[in-house]
Amino acid sequence: MQGASRRGARSTLQKTKKMQRSYIAAAKHAFLWFRNDLRIRDNAIFHHPAVKKADKITPIFCFDPRQFETTAYGSRKTGVFRTRFLQQSVEDLKKSLKDLGGDLCVYYDKPEDVLSKIAGEDSIVICQEEVTSEELNIDKLVSNELSKKRNCKLIKVWGPSLYHPDDLPFAMEALPEPFTVMRNQIERKAQVEIRKEFPKPTKLVGYEEAKGALKEVPSLSDLGFSKEEIDTKADPRGVMEFIGGETAGLKRVKYYTNNHLKTYKKTRNGLVGESYSSKYAPWLANGCISPRTVYWMTRDYEDKNGGQTVDTYWLIFELLWRDFMRFYCVKHENSVFKLEGPKNVRRSWSRDEKLINSWKEGKTGIPWVDANMRELLRTGFMSNRGRQNVASYLVHDLGIDWRFGADHFESLLLDHDVCSNYGNWVAAAGLTGGRINRFNMSKQAKDYDANGAFVKLWCPELKEVDPKFVHHPWLMSSADQQKAGCVIGNDYPKPVKSLRKVFTSSRPSGSSKKYNKKSRNFKGKGRVHRGRDRDFFAA
Repeated sequence: MQGASRRGARSTLQKTKKMQRSYIAAAKHAFLWFRNDLRIRDNAIFHHPAVKKADKITPIFCFDPRQFETTAYGSRKTGVFRTRFLQQSVEDLKKSLKDLGGDLCVYYDKPEDVLSKIAGEDSIVICQEEVTSEELNIDKLVSNELSKKRNCKLIKVWGPSLYHPDDLPFAMEALPEPFTVMRNQIERKAQVEIRKEFPKPTKLVGYEEAKGALKEVPSLSDLGFSKEEIDTKADPRGVMEFIGGETAGLKRVKYYTNNHLKTYKKTRNGLVGESYSSKYAPWLANGCISPRTVYWMTRDYEDKNGGQTVDTYWLIFELLWRDFMRFYCVKHENSVFKLEGPKNVRRSWSRDEKLINSWKEGKTGIPWVDANMRELLRTGFMSNRGRQNVASYLVHDLGIDWRFGADHFESLLLDHDVCSNYGNWVAAAGLTGGRINRFNMSKQAKDYDANGAFVKLWCPELKEVDPKFVHHPWLMSSADQQKAGCVIGNDYPKPVKSLRKVFTSSRPSGSSKKYNKKSRNFKGKGRVHRGRDRDFFAA
């Protein structure tokens, strides 16, 4: 499954509901197909009527070989950090299901091939609904295989968002834009409270093991990783140790809520250490915890500590951003993944391999960019502030096809979520209408890393550089470079490209909007998030 094929998003929720009623009663065997919902707490698939009526229940998970292939943009689709986190998450789910009297049947094969072999007549396969085309195409392949057998169907249930689509004051396909408009409609017009969590099952009645399941979770070697990749460990300079699984995810939520939530708004743009932000994103992306669990644990904190605060509001605000990105992909379908984006903006993009590699490797000669990229490369994590900046630099300063950036993030980020990742990248490239965020690297570095501590952490070549030069070391004199033990072009790279001051036009053909250089906004209708950055959801 190549990177170029990642296209399309649509809602199948209403169609699914209509189809389900006719064959729920006939299903004798329920296969619980886990994907991006690797948890037992607040998981809708345990509570579907067809599952409750089934005589036999078999949970399964497939390590799909397509997820470990090389993409059209040159990346391993799922890199070693993401894969290791996924393995841990599957192991944890397997243990939880054993505690309920069952197990998780694990395969290293395509889901459509596995389910065609193990699901017989009078069976249902139930899974969480996804909205983008790679996942939907696999759903179609699975459905086609199941349809060859009598009374054998695929059922999909909703589960990945904070707000359930049925509770929204609009259809997902008619999502109001930009984010602020959606937020206002939800906060002012939503008729119901966030739904309560589904209860955690206490027992898995009727468990039956499926044939051909692996005895254990496949190793990195089994999944095709080289010895060099397998030996790659997360750099100890990283913000924290990320361990996959529901157990670790819930532990993180409890710890952060009780110890650091009270300062979230003030510290969320930090760069170093585990406490500056929640860092729930990897567990949310893999479905180890649900947004509703985070919401209700935050509400419990509010009840015990005097009510809502600016910090608790802003944490939930980030979950709403996550919802927006998912609904956005439902609405805009293929265009989210196309070069021109949803607004069909035509620009001249570069595919300069040397520039792309310098960006990926953290060797652009711009310390603020390089430090963030090296953190990602060596840990699988990057702060939200960093993500916005390196995206802006790649597309607006280097002029590189934004899909190379999205593909690189998909490969490396522990918290890769297709909707949040591609939705934010296409927006960062200025292809969604409204305000375009082109960040000034020097100003951002000074605002968020004034003394250069973060840059020096990840670019040790600069550790002896005077703080006044650390973010633009090429301005040092030869004597200063010698004194700092950092000769530009030798110890640390020269900038691969001068930081441009002139904005590259990204105006859709026929647009009457004019760019205001002072405010960085377009004049006219459609200006978005005035004073507010877009969010890559590192939380």
